[in-house]
Amino acid sequence: MSGPHPLPVLSCRKCGRSNPWVYLAPVVVEGTGTCICMDCAKARGWLNAVGNLKPGVAL
Repeated sequence: MSGPHPLPVLSCRKCGRSNPWVYLAPVVVEGTGTCICMDCAKARGWLNAVGNLKPGVAL
């Protein structure tokens, strides 16, 4: 049995990675969208030691 895929197709707004396993700030329109992958958020210093957004960071 097939049907619509339950998750949208996402790509990272910063690096272009398709469908990252972990992502932040998804924006989806008609089944496709963008996000920020965890690697890009970490590289920009937006995450604390346990992987949560630092206080004051808004995406």
